[in-house]
Amino acid sequence: MIQSLLRTPIRLLFAALCFVSPARTDSLHIAVASLPPSLGNPYTATALPATELWMAVFDPLVRITYGSDGEPGLALSWEHTSPYRWVFRLRDNVTFHNGRAFTANDVVKVLSYLQTKEAAKYLIASEMRHLASIRALDSLTVEIRTSVPDAILPRRLTFVMMVEPDLWSELGVDGFTASPVGTGPYQLIDWGQGNAAATLKPHSTSWRRPRTDATVVYRAVRDRTSRLQSLASGEVDIITGLHVDDVADLEALGFNVFVQPNGQIKSIALPNVREGNHPLKNPQVRRALNMAIDKNAISKLILNGTVEVASQGAAPGIFGFNPDLAPYPYDPVRARRIMAEAGFPNGFSLGIGVLTASTTPDDIVFQKVAQDLRQVGLIVELRQLPYSDFVRRFNSGRWEDLDAFSLIWNNATFQDSIWPIEYFSCLRANPFFCDAELTPMILAAKQEMDSAKRENLQRNIMARLHDLAPAIWLTDSVHVIAATKEIAGLSLQPTGLQLERLTKAIKAENKWRLREAPKFESFKD
Repeated sequence: MIQSLLRTPIRLLFAALCFVSPARTDSLHIAVASLPPSLGNPYTATALPATELWMAVFDPLVRITYGSDGEPGLALSWEHTSPYRWVFRLRDNVTFHNGRAFTANDVVKVLSYLQTKEAAKYLIASEMRHLASIRALDSLTVEIRTSVPDAILPRRLTFVMMVEPDLWSELGVDGFTASPVGTGPYQLIDWGQGNAAATLKPHSTSWRRPRTDATVVYRAVRDRTSRLQSLASGEVDIITGLHVDDVADLEALGFNVFVQPNGQIKSIALPNVREGNHPLKNPQVRRALNMAIDKNAISKLILNGTVEVASQGAAPGIFGFNPDLAPYPYDPVRARRIMAEAGFPNGFSLGIGVLTASTTPDDIVFQKVAQDLRQVGLIVELRQLPYSDFVRRFNSGRWEDLDAFSLIWNNATFQDSIWPIEYFSCLRANPFFCDAELTPMILAAKQEMDSAKRENLQRNIMARLHDLAPAIWLTDSVHVIAATKEIAGLSLQPTGLQLERLTKAIKAENKWRLREAPKFESFKD
């Protein structure tokens, strides 16, 4: 049955080769799915591809990296001197793109702005809601006091980009976002026609000085097939936002392909906040649904072995991941028996909402989930949700005609499991899943300053969640990018490519390219 779900791999049709001049080396072109809708306002999102461009223009106090608590950014060091007090010591001799020196007063202005009513609409401002006071102890030292102990404050600050606050006030938000100024390794020149091609030039005095003097051009190419075509034709040097089933074809073509686990977990959320005797209120039923899915088939056959089956809402390398937990076994016979014991011998109806923005492999994954659930007696309907409708339902908690929905456990943002844990808790406004015993455990973990103790607390939470089964955990997730052989220094972090590390060089003897671009075609059986 699964073979009917698998998509035929991308077909590559080649044209003849010919000798032409090598590509220009004074610019580096990157094709992404989109540029930030808010342009140079870095407080509206925490996800790729927006964060990649913002991290080129701005710096945070702390830089998020895979598998660490964070590395020095504009802050060289930080310490919590009491449960409510943090002290950050800043990097010296840092300047904004307009030449003004960066000091502790700028940190105070930025963080104070994020406390205002004007900024309350921004996603990043919500992460700063527990700040009680911010003050400069001297030109390079900042004191931050919180209203509650916040063990992951440095991680939260990894997405607070330091804009030039005086210019932000002078130009207003709209004026600043059109011509943003930060301290990052690149300065934005313009957004291109229709805000579809951002051009960046190196900032020579940046402490993250780029390795080359090449300009960087970000091109917004929404269609993935068009991005593949632009790489094959030599129009761009790097493309992002690829599928796992692109990997083998691109490697066969001679491109460098970079596959990076990102810490996110694909899942189907199983809400228990329901009226009446809804089946999903029963933890036995939720566990049975986890056993009904052949997740190994999803990992190996649909996603080509590039991902691992998930045992919980976090992946290895994420703070709070519990290595003692195993994935639920695939056992449809036992799943049927458990549902019968729970009072549902004939199954039940299950409407699952999935985002229309899902990539093609994810669409096939959801089809496989529905197929397996039908095999144990459920009547399953997959319903595509536009993003706006999904957000409305998610924020309001009104899922109406839907019983379950696709949801990523997004550990990537902070490389910490506590953020997605809160999604599946009574602490969330309008919760869709609530277990009273989890609440004190989550609060204790958020306030525990000792890293080892906090990790143990979060592992215990993961064990409790594993038993509660608030979701069907499927697999972990990866970012896939591809580049020409001329590109060196590819380094991907949760915020995206580190542009300052990239170099581009074309060997003199390598002067051939394709006369006509290969045709990339993708389709389903």
